Formats: sequence, C-alpha cells, structure tokens
Amino acid sequence: MSTEDKKRATLDFGDLDNTPAPPVDNNAVKAATRAAGFRETPKAANSEAAPFIRAMRRTRRKTGRTEQFATRLRAETIEAIYNYADQHEITLAETIERAIEALKRGAE
Repeated sequence: MSTEDKKRATLDFGDLDNTPAPPVDNNAVKAATRAAGFRETPKAANSEAAPFIRAMRRTRRKTGRTEQFATRLRAETIEAIYNYADQHEITLAETIERAIEALKRGAE
C-alpha cells in the first residue's frame, strides 16, 4: 500500500457560519425555569462564617464475618427470620448463627 492509500479521511462540514452565539439573558432563563415549576437552589452559607464540623461516623464493631451467603427462601421463612432479628435487636447473621446453634443442641 502506498501512502496515498493510507491517507486519513477528512471531514467537510461545508461553509459553517462561525459567528458566536448570542449572549444569554440570565433573567430570561430564571423566568422560564420558574414558569416550568423549578425552584431556585438556596445559596450555601458563607464558609468563613461557619466553622467546618466533621460529621461523626457510626462506629462499627468487628464481627469477624467475612463470607457472603445468599439463597432463596419462602416468604414465610424470610418473614420469620426478620421478625426474630427485630424482636431481639440483632443482625440477620446473628439470627442464622443462633438458629444453627439451636439445631446443633437439638441434634445432641
């Protein structure tokens, strides 16, 4: 292949009018957005006036649970698991762990 065969294609947009876009009237934009039902975003408070307060993160206790377990269950079974967890204020993982311990004790 010669260099003429490898020549890149060029895009031709014809005679485009290169005049700049007219300036935008901000008041007209605000009026149109209000008419469409949009509300103006409130201005943020002055950052110098209010000191930066770091949000407290919830501390999580380490549980040692690193494995994931997913399965399909009947709706009644899922409801029972959630109800037990809610009544005892424990996690779903703790609920399943308690169920396994109860099964082990029952088998002995």
